[in-house]
Amino acid sequence: MHKFSRRKFLGLVAATGGTLLAGCVAAPATQAPSAEAPAEGEPAQKPAATQKVTIEMWAPHPLDENIKINEFLAENFLPDHPDTDFKFTRVPDEWEQKFKTAAAGGTLPDIFAVDGINLPTFASRGLCAELDEAVVPKSVLDDFYPSALAEMQWRGKTYATTIETNSQALRINMDKIEEAGVELPQTWDELISVGQTLTFDQAGVHPNEGGFDWDAVKQWGFETWCCLGEGSTWMILPWIWMNGGDVYEESTKKVTIADAPAVKGIQFLRDLVHTYKIWPRAGVAQAGPEGTFYGQVVIMSGTGAFDLANLTVTNPPEFKWDILKFPRPETGEYISGVGGWLMSANAASKNLAQVMPFMTFTTSDTWQLHASKYGYALTGRKSIAEQRLAEVPQLKVFLEAMATGRARPRSTQYPLITEALQLAFDESIFGDRSPEEALADAKPKIEDALAKEEAE
Repeated sequence: MHKFSRRKFLGLVAATGGTLLAGCVAAPATQAPSAEAPAEGEPAQKPAATQKVTIEMWAPHPLDENIKINEFLAENFLPDHPDTDFKFTRVPDEWEQKFKTAAAGGTLPDIFAVDGINLPTFASRGLCAELDEAVVPKSVLDDFYPSALAEMQWRGKTYATTIETNSQALRINMDKIEEAGVELPQTWDELISVGQTLTFDQAGVHPNEGGFDWDAVKQWGFETWCCLGEGSTWMILPWIWMNGGDVYEESTKKVTIADAPAVKGIQFLRDLVHTYKIWPRAGVAQAGPEGTFYGQVVIMSGTGAFDLANLTVTNPPEFKWDILKFPRPETGEYISGVGGWLMSANAASKNLAQVMPFMTFTTSDTWQLHASKYGYALTGRKSIAEQRLAEVPQLKVFLEAMATGRARPRSTQYPLITEALQLAFDESIFGDRSPEEALADAKPKIEDALAKEEAE
């Protein structure tokens, strides 16, 4: 595993002629000239041009469009680093396969995007350079929300900075809420009652009334992401956490996904679909290309902070909307999932002397505020988020969620863990298996994954 220490950082700076520090460290007054002065009458020699190194970054995000990364760096970073040029390459399709191929062939770029859930795997295999205090000072790390910092680190060491981070909440169609004359739900019981008021079939009959046609629903009260795909794991786990459950105990690695608190959390979600009938089964809700929320087919819909760009600037709905915390159990607390995309320095890069100042820059006020304003509402740092709150008041709920939010399990074998969870969620929430059965089947798979991690 590569550690990019202060000594190595300074050594690489020295190896490149100290150009990284030239703008902020004055030469000693007694410094000898590098060459003899020209004889009288001879033209003075021009100083040698600084040899530039191009550092390249890959990401699946349209950073060249939303935050205009090339123009932004040309104005705010490159002038202070005359030895550096920057190239951004977007890899929008088949990101994972292309990344794996490049990693296997040793052709990864100097900087690459990392989904936070994959950082333990990449760091443990030596793909990511460690970012010590010479690169990201402790005072800056302390400004990150703990849940965001958890994704940036592995076993106490920092291996990435943030492109974006996200917490979760419900987006609410306030026009429909006011039309129905209901209050916003704060608890699970209230979610059921409000959801049944908001849900009705083509004849206007609600799920708690006789004659309700489950196969001809016109408007649904609630939905969230489920059940196959990583978004499912991210969105479903908070309902387990809010009920006091978890996937496994971090300290002992004891798997608890089949214990009563987790089972009851998933049972509640299953009941929203099959018993209370306020959440449409997979593929049932019919909407146009605008989707179920924008099409006003679903009134309360799970989302992440990333959606604020759409809701406020890119594609504002044609109705009044608001953001609401996830309803919680009567005796539980509101807990959001937290997750996002990061960027790491390639530990094998030959250009680390140029890369590391860039990594430092991505944690700066300048970068974080710009990325937050034009691309991603949350970039991880508390002080930046608080500045943005004055401009985007709907950010408040997401910031509160960051304070109590949690990252998904941190494991080098996370792909095996999430695969087991997704199958169990799909079978038990939308399918025909009970939560007890589906989660009991997931338990040994997760135990095997943790055993593989322990054996590494």
